[in-house]
This record gives sequence, C-alpha cells and structure tokens, in this order.
Amino acid sequence: MSAATPMQEAVERYLEDRRRLGFALTAPATELARFARYADAREHRGPLTQELMLGWAREHVHRTSDVTAARRLEIVLPFAAHYRQFEPATEIPPKGILGRGHRRLAPHIYTDQEIIQLLDAAGRLTLTWPLRALTYRSLFGLIAAAGLRLSEALMLTLGDVDPQAAALTVRQTKFHKSRRLPLHPSTVRELELYRQARDRCQSTEDSAPFFVSHDGGHLPTRTVENVFRRLQPGLGWRARGDHPYPRIHDLRHTMAVRRLQRWRESGQSIDHAMFWLCTYLGHAKISDTYWYLSGIPELMDTIGARFERFVGVVGQGGE
Repeated sequence: MSAATPMQEAVERYLEDRRRLGFALTAPATELARFARYADAREHRGPLTQELMLGWAREHVHRTSDVTAARRLEIVLPFAAHYRQFEPATEIPPKGILGRGHRRLAPHIYTDQEIIQLLDAAGRLTLTWPLRALTYRSLFGLIAAAGLRLSEALMLTLGDVDPQAAALTVRQTKFHKSRRLPLHPSTVRELELYRQARDRCQSTEDSAPFFVSHDGGHLPTRTVENVFRRLQPGLGWRARGDHPYPRIHDLRHTMAVRRLQRWRESGQSIDHAMFWLCTYLGHAKISDTYWYLSGIPELMDTIGARFERFVGVVGQGGE
C-alpha cells in the first residue's frame, strides 16, 4: 500500500479482507467509511496517528460523548492494526483511552401524557395516503402497549394478529425465537379498528403485512423512524435518559418499567414476575430484563440485589 493511497480505498480493502473471512461488518463499515472521509478531508497520508483517530472519535458527539467516542474508537482500532501491516509507524491508541465503549445508556421512560401526545400527533399526520395517520397511531400504540421491538411490529402479518384470542404471534425475531403474547382488551379494540380500515383497501391474505405502507408492503424501518423524529419538535419533549432524544425503542423500556411498578404495588413476587417479563419481551438472558429496570431510581431498591446476582457486573451483555 503506497503512502498516497486515499484512506477510503484502504478501508475498502480492509473490509473486503474481513468479509472473505466471514465477517458481515455492516455497522462498522458505515463508521469506517466516515473515518475515511474524515482522514481524506484532512489530506492525511501515511501512518495513522493517535491524534487523527481520537479526533474522529470525538467529532460531532454531544450528550453521549464519552460512550459514543469510545465506541467509535473501538471500531477503528482493528482497522488500524490491519493498516499497520502496510504502514509500520501507524500508532495504536491504548485500550480504554476514551473509557468504556459499551456502557448501557439510560432510556427515556415516557409518562402517560407523553404517550397520549404521541398517539394524538400520529393521528393528525397529513394523509399522503389514506391509512397513514391510523397506521402510525396504531403502530406506536401497539409498541407502547406490548413492548415490541420496532422490527417485530413491522414484520407482523395479518395471520399473526388474533383478536378472538386477544393475542399476537411474534415470529423468529432477534434471538431466532418466536413467542405468543396476550393483549389487553383495549389494545385489541384499537387493532380491530385499524384492521377494519386497513382491509377496505389492502390485501386480506394471512401473509399480508398487518401495518401496511402506501404500496401495500411492510413499512420500512427508516421511514417509521423519520416520521417519529418529525413528530417530536411539536410535542415539546425533553430527553430524560442518556440519549439525545427519546426513541421509539424507549416505548419498550417504558412498558417493562410500568409493568414491574404495577406488580410491586400489588405485592406480587418480583422473582417470578421477572421470568415472565423476560419471556414476554423475548430476551435471551434475564439479565437483559433486569437491566431494563436498573436506571429507574424508584425501582432500584427492589431489583438492585437481584440484578447484581444475575449479571455480575452492571452494564455487561445485553440486547
């Protein structure tokens, strides 16, 4: 590799080498492309320097700067080690120089009023297609009520939603597990209202998407996230977690927290309840379920010792 080779070409060669070994590197590829543009914009040539890598890791990070910068540096370090084969003077920053890159970030726990505001705003969306407002209102409402991952909600088909049994089936999701979830009667009623409107203009085959886009297909994740972000400024929310803004995924955290609060108030066994909640949420490890609740001050006295017993060190592992 010559000293004049642009960094973008070096990154592409690294990714090709790693993919031949079976690594997908989807997320790292995006970040490394950003690093390459950063280096090329500064006309960097020759060995990588610690200053260059730390400068990129810290660029454009705000509220989560300590964790985000550390994660970005962790992504670029394997590339730097690879690059040093061709540029032996390449510097490798010491491990942990920017702190831990995998600290879990506290979620935004929605108030009941904030969820109502979200659903009302979704119901007022401009009707660029007939079902748009009702689709987004029903989608966000189901995620808040059932604690689904966004990807799980978007992949539901008509055959997965069973209003007669007041249940839905989530198939082959994050950990290659399927599960059947009971639904509250109020959630069933909202889904039935959406289904009635949906069936008047879309396919009613069991394999058809439950939440449909304008063309009858599954709603794209990025489209849903863009709609959610555009709704936020008008709602006046202020983030209460470690993320810069409240997220759709925080609706899932909120459901878990509220459920445990109700169990505690009714005097139910938290140990048994946590195993049920772990199954309902589709977690691979119960420590993931305990972590969902560890950032809520009023619950720490209830779950602190249990969480430590299951996870060993707070913040390791996770969904």
